[in-house]
Amino acid sequence: MLDLAFETSSSTGSIALGNNKVVVQSIEFAGPQRHSASLFPALSRLGIPRLKLRRIIVGLGPGSFSGIRVSLAAAQGIALVQGVPVVGICSAYSIALQRSEVTRLGVFADAKRREAFCTVFANGKLERDTYLIPMAEIEEHAAKFTLAVSAEPLPGIPTRIYPRAKDLLALPDSLAGWVTQTPLEPIYLREPVAAK
Repeated sequence: MLDLAFETSSSTGSIALGNNKVVVQSIEFAGPQRHSASLFPALSRLGIPRLKLRRIIVGLGPGSFSGIRVSLAAAQGIALVQGVPVVGICSAYSIALQRSEVTRLGVFADAKRREAFCTVFANGKLERDTYLIPMAEIEEHAAKFTLAVSAEPLPGIPTRIYPRAKDLLALPDSLAGWVTQTPLEPIYLREPVAAK
């Protein structure tokens, strides 16, 4: 059986069907329209209504809070119909897989409110979970890495790499970063403003 993966934490979103041995199909979408407008036509092109899945994987960010929420809602709906589990993973694992040769990789994302997210990998392995830094310190912080990347424009980080759904399929089941609690939530690291 196959896994379905969603990755919509950046301006380039994607879905993929396959498992850790083979990617059967991968669809990327980007542009001026929101991921909510692209995601459901892409799912139809994959033939989701006809397929029996093993599980659904969702990239939890950090990144676009609303983009991740769209994926979570779609994943939970499909999982309910098919009776399969939904698991989450930090989207930065995709970038670490793409650049596993980098000695020390800093994956950055805009956290809004004048802060940035940073997740650290060493040769493709998680070194430090996602944490927040002040945006004013991002260039100084980025200088500590062999390579600093982000999916969206950030000051002092010229290299752009987008997380991809097909990479999430390749991650081993033994990885400690899988999130299985329900309901799944995007990586946020702060209390909601309304809670204060």
